[in-house]
Order: sequence, then structure tokens, then C-alpha cells
Amino acid sequence: MSSRFDTATRIQLHRRLLDRGVVLATLLADVLAGKDKAPALEALGLLRPGIRPEEALRKALDQVELRRGLLDRDDDRYGRCDVCGVDLGGVALAEMPWADRCVTHAAS
Repeated sequence: MSSRFDTATRIQLHRRLLDRGVVLATLLADVLAGKDKAPALEALGLLRPGIRPEEALRKALDQVELRRGLLDRDDDRYGRCDVCGVDLGGVALAEMPWADRCVTHAAS
């Protein structure tokens, strides 16, 4: 079975996932230290009514880690919508390699 991504693309996606994880982990540490990070959370689209910032950050970190694991295992589910299985496409993954939903299911 061949990989859906060439080596250079896999390395780039992996690096972007790690970078996102570092950003989220740093924000989580700041939030747990009592710092107001609402503007940063809002800019990342993680500020939601009824969800504590640390919960949103932990969920986002879990998503990044799951996607990284799928990519590292060359699991065909990486880069596909968790709901319908449609391929998210290289352009979308280059922009947001932690994506787990297609445009149709992104709001669900």
C-alpha cells in the first residue's frame, strides 16, 4: 500500500502539526497560570460560550495529537473528514493540517 503523501509533504504536515501543538500547549500553560488569553483563543477560533478556555485548549491539543498519530502511522483516515470520509485536499491540509471535517461537516 502506498502512502497518500510524498515524504516532503508528510514532513511539512508533521512540522505544522507540531508547531500547532506548541502554540496550544503554551496557551494552555498561560491559561492555567491565570493569564487572560481570550484574544489569542478568539483569534484561533477556540473561544466558545459555555466551554472553559482550558477545556477548549485540551480538546484542540487532543485533535492535533490524534491527527499527528494518524499521519505518522500513514493511516488513510488522516486528511479525510471524520464524518463522511471525503478527502480534505492538499490545499486545505497545507493550511490546516489538524482539520478533521470537510466544509459540509465543519459546523457539526
